[in-house]
Amino acid sequence: MKQYYSDMKIKQSETVFIKRSQVSFAPYNPRKKNPKVINELKKNFKKVGFLGGIIWNETSGNLVGGHKRVEALDLINGYDGKNDYDIKVEKVNLDDKTEKEQNIFLNNKRVQGETDYELLSKLLPEIEKENAGLDDYDIDIVKSIIPDFNFGENEIIQNDFKELRGEKENIKELKKNIKKQISNNQQSFYFVVTFDSNKEKSEFLEGIGINGDNIYITSKEFLTKLNEQ
Repeated sequence: MKQYYSDMKIKQSETVFIKRSQVSFAPYNPRKKNPKVINELKKNFKKVGFLGGIIWNETSGNLVGGHKRVEALDLINGYDGKNDYDIKVEKVNLDDKTEKEQNIFLNNKRVQGETDYELLSKLLPEIEKENAGLDDYDIDIVKSIIPDFNFGENEIIQNDFKELRGEKENIKELKKNIKKQISNNQQSFYFVVTFDSNKEKSEFLEGIGINGDNIYITSKEFLTKLNEQ
């Protein structure tokens, strides 16, 4: 085994099993809390098992990456700080500065790459989008990039796309009603917030506990969620 590691051209982490009580959440981790993501991970783990992805710094005991994965595993194992369980991690030995740098690096979307939607379109007919963590937004992008795309025999994706078209029709109708109210001098109080991308909008809404796909929400719902933060 030592000979194997000596032949490596770069350092590599070591896959080990440790006790959950040895793992600490990095207090500086910049990733926002998102119960929806944790629940999705929990469902995926129960369906296919835990495939890894937790990076643990033996030097400090802190997580470098995989905070939400650990939160999902805690829910599955009913961990309350006492009932310990074994957890698979990638063990590294980093100083404090490097640990923080790598925590930010692993959370940096700029270095995670972008989706090739043409390649994704070839996979869609073969899969169930929920199991792959996709949503209606991803399907809509595929359709906008490849107008003649055929969703094949996957009834789930076909039905999802029909629902998406139906939602768009509802939005058009809602806009018509707003214009009608304005033309009839009926009072309608609202303001518009714009984002640079749909992903940025979704992250903002989900950050305060609102479905990221929402386009219209009431002031009461918005203020309630905002005050909960």
